[in-house]
Amino acid sequence: MRQSGGEFLMTRAGKLALLLIALTVALAAVLMVGIAFFMIGGPAPRGPRPVLAVSLGGPLPENRSPGPLEEIFGRGGPSLREILEGIDQARKDPKIEGLLLEVDSAPGWAQTEEVRAALEAFSAEGKWSVAFTESAGSAGAYYLATACQQVILAPPGEVGLYGLRAETPFLRGLFDKLRIQPQMAQRKEFKNAADIYMRRDYSPAHRQAMNSLLGAIFEDLVGGIARARELTDERVRELVDQGPFLASEALDASLVDRLAYKDEVLDEIKQRVGQEKPFIRIEEYLRHHRAHRSRGPGIALIYAVGTIARGESDQQPLGGTMVGSKTIIRALREAREDDSIKAVVLRIDSPGGSYVASDLMRREIVLTREKKPVIASMGNVAASGGYFIAMQTDHILADRGTITGSIGVLSGKLVTGRFWREVTGINFSGIQIGENADMYSSLEPFDEEGWKRLNTILDTIYADFVGKAAEGRSMSFDQLEPLAHGRVWTGSQALERGLIDEIGGLTRALEIAAERAGFGAGQSYRLLVLPHPPGLMDMLRRRRGLVLASELPASLIDLAQVMQVLERTSGECYLYAADLPRIR
Repeated sequence: MRQSGGEFLMTRAGKLALLLIALTVALAAVLMVGIAFFMIGGPAPRGPRPVLAVSLGGPLPENRSPGPLEEIFGRGGPSLREILEGIDQARKDPKIEGLLLEVDSAPGWAQTEEVRAALEAFSAEGKWSVAFTESAGSAGAYYLATACQQVILAPPGEVGLYGLRAETPFLRGLFDKLRIQPQMAQRKEFKNAADIYMRRDYSPAHRQAMNSLLGAIFEDLVGGIARARELTDERVRELVDQGPFLASEALDASLVDRLAYKDEVLDEIKQRVGQEKPFIRIEEYLRHHRAHRSRGPGIALIYAVGTIARGESDQQPLGGTMVGSKTIIRALREAREDDSIKAVVLRIDSPGGSYVASDLMRREIVLTREKKPVIASMGNVAASGGYFIAMQTDHILADRGTITGSIGVLSGKLVTGRFWREVTGINFSGIQIGENADMYSSLEPFDEEGWKRLNTILDTIYADFVGKAAEGRSMSFDQLEPLAHGRVWTGSQALERGLIDEIGGLTRALEIAAERAGFGAGQSYRLLVLPHPPGLMDMLRRRRGLVLASELPASLIDLAQVMQVLERTSGECYLYAADLPRIR
């Protein structure tokens, strides 16, 4: 018998002490927030404030769960949904004249596309928009800023328009030094999630897929900047090869409209609208201008954000979230059984995970479709298991830069027997009943029969994945199978191949759901956001430790999430797409 490495023993007194400490910290946080509001914010100033202020700086949560622990664990600030909703509401609000966007860094690529679309729609309404950045150090940050009518850069800043790059950590050399043997199998040649463990460099198929992804995203970047700055695509490509740009160089190249410090920008806007305090932050604006009703018929918006695993959804100590099958199934059933809910939007931002968990959620989606429309909205990533849960919905939307597909499967283990014996001096000895009881033991490699059995299982799951994807996309098995092989696609590429139905973001997905639910154009409706946020006791019970994930390298967070999935679903097969490019 063994105990999971993620668990530890604690006395009842220790647990009580930890609970009391956590409650004290939470209460202190609430008091500090209240005091800060009283001393700094105070009551909202009266009178119209005609300029919507939006600030973006890095990772953007898909949805924000309110609560005192959000401040402690660094989850404050507006969510993507709030930003999109706020900009859209301000677009239709005659009291809002313009918008100030302050860009520090960009969120994920697909999220950047969604915010750009909202900003462009705002300007198309005849309202002005200004983007200010101290320094647009990445292509994504600059790309986001160009959605505004005017781009202003601080004099000491720069424009980091110098192309795109993806970097992959390959661990085989480390494992060899530690005498750890990665023994994994994948379906098929483009399924590269295990390559980071088994290889020292990209395989030809892996390199081909990454080049294709970066190339497609780069073309979107070039086209978007060219249209926004009234340049040709060829000129933007030339500029990319000359970057990065100092502020004066960016001005000369027509990448920005002028150079100014933030106080100068604020003073200019104040003069423009004739008010000393014209700005209203998007969070505050939404508190007073929510478009959705709290009662009556509505739409359920279900978030599936994170790595997929069996059990309950959870926030991980090393950063990121787990999409628990039980949590999502419970949310789908609630939406299905509530007669006032007329349609469901499933918002997915997931690289996949457990095959079993993915299929359990897919089954619940099929049952829900029998009673009401289910629309899938893909965020930055909806690959492998993330695509599995979307593929049999009524309508699938993705942004151009969404990373999706990866129809394939992998499984295996890291064999650590030599590490324990030769590196640490610890010797494990085992007793078993059953010929294959040691099949998934991490101490010994697969024997010939175990390896053969593993590959048979993978072939069966791969065929199941392809078959269900073909059914969901109204294709034959032979039509869809060449699109599988574990290969990832951008949203644009997926649309061309029939893997999705439409390019569009969360706002468009809600529009389609409203249409199919029978709501008239412009009619308000109740928005039921699921799963319900965990209570304080749930959060304390699940949280195993505190790590500031923002201080960890993204690649380490990815690896940690993979290991957490392995811990929760030992011996399973995985629909997982790792090594997905982060665009900087």
